[in-house]
Amino acid sequence: MKYRKNSFWYWTGCYLLLSFIISGCGTTKIYKIKEESKEKAQAVKIEAPKSRLRVGEKLTYKAEWMGMDVGRATLLVKEITKLNGHEVYHIRAEADTTSFVAKLFPVQDEIATYIDTKELYPVRFDKKQKEGKRHKDEYIDFDQKEGKAFYTSRLTNEKKEFKVPGKVQDPVSCIYYFRLSDVKEGEALFANVHLDDKNWFLETRIINRGIVKIKGLGNYQAFMAEPLSWFQGELNKNAKVSIWFSADQQRIPLLIVVQSSIPLVGTVTITLQKIE
Repeated sequence: MKYRKNSFWYWTGCYLLLSFIISGCGTTKIYKIKEESKEKAQAVKIEAPKSRLRVGEKLTYKAEWMGMDVGRATLLVKEITKLNGHEVYHIRAEADTTSFVAKLFPVQDEIATYIDTKELYPVRFDKKQKEGKRHKDEYIDFDQKEGKAFYTSRLTNEKKEFKVPGKVQDPVSCIYYFRLSDVKEGEALFANVHLDDKNWFLETRIINRGIVKIKGLGNYQAFMAEPLSWFQGELNKNAKVSIWFSADQQRIPLLIVVQSSIPLVGTVTITLQKIE
């Protein structure tokens, strides 16, 4: 069974989750969403985001499917550093399966993106993956001014060059670009995303507001974003993704719900467990 990855939103729901899945559907309910009436929803104020990321921010998530805890994922703003002549945020994303699932299909992924602190586009996307017998150790350097991406595999020494749109994003930088963008309900945020040798077009809209209650963390005023990804004018229909963010200045991703178009996969979730 092969899954296409097409944007950070799809990566979040599929790259971190679908790689954990053997088959089945369903989800536990460690969260609750209260979608307010139109009148009450107006009381959920979506604040303008902060202009900078907080160095040291670490978000820990639980991946669940079929009532089972199947994996963990973290997002970490590690530091501000220099790379290829740019001041960048060094951001790390990690995912692995629980010991039970690892016996069937072990996953250990380490992803890094280096985002220009002023322009909010990636300078490098670095990926190390161990998924079953499949291993990858590779990176892409972006020359945003020239519209080029340079791929290198550390395992095979393979090198490739691609044309990319201006201010192109990678699968991880997308979510931070969204968090720092002042998009309002009913509006759309557009971005080009380079992934798996392809350039995707991503459209993300805020379509709802409400209260998200997460067991152990409490209640959050929140809004839901729905991303749609396109390739060469064709809408990707592999999965429907809904992402709930806190409505405050932090724009914390609270909950991701993925409904796959593949019947044997069904619905999976990533739920926030800890903020550090």
